[in-house]
Amino acid sequence: MDLKKTRFTEMLIEANGFDPDDFQSWLFCPGMRFHSPDKWWGDLGRRDFPHEGIDFCLYMDGSGRVRRLDQQTRIPVMHDGVVRSVFADYLGQAAVIEHKKTQPEISLLISIYAHTGLLDHIKPGVFVKQGDIIATIADTSRSKANILPHLHVTLGHASPDLVYEKFVWNDMRDPGLVHLLNPEGVIDWPWLALDPKNTKRLCPY
Repeated sequence: MDLKKTRFTEMLIEANGFDPDDFQSWLFCPGMRFHSPDKWWGDLGRRDFPHEGIDFCLYMDGSGRVRRLDQQTRIPVMHDGVVRSVFADYLGQAAVIEHKKTQPEISLLISIYAHTGLLDHIKPGVFVKQGDIIATIADTSRSKANILPHLHVTLGHASPDLVYEKFVWNDMRDPGLVHLLNPEGVIDWPWLALDPKNTKRLCPY
């Protein structure tokens, strides 16, 4: 999977009927980005572990207004692959998708889409093609975390020792099982990192 050719944002815009001219840039509060040590919700305190991926939630429209994704947002898969695991996460469901090797010497690449409501047919063993809709964002209104609906994406190289049938969230934190990659390479769209002082204003709870 070539991280520079995912078309992820473009496919998300198409899947949800957004006007690409009205989707100017993604916006990321500090805690939304890869390896962030801080939360972007609640008390804005420290995370128990550095962020394992990136959280897609906020974007700026053509008028400079801040908009949000919601639980109706449809999620496309970045590239062809096979669903290897489906598990419950803290806010909804997650799917682990294994992608075909592009170079024999490189370990398998996996993408993980979390905090979603997976479509009924997304189960282990199912083949998915680039752009297929696999889920919508989970409704977080009943969550004790009081966090906005958002899509968490993790990318990584899978170890041969990774057992997909028993996959849980903490497996992402084990470098012996998953070598995490910075997902910012899949954004393929303009993005801005917000000043920390704007976090409370843009991410109320």
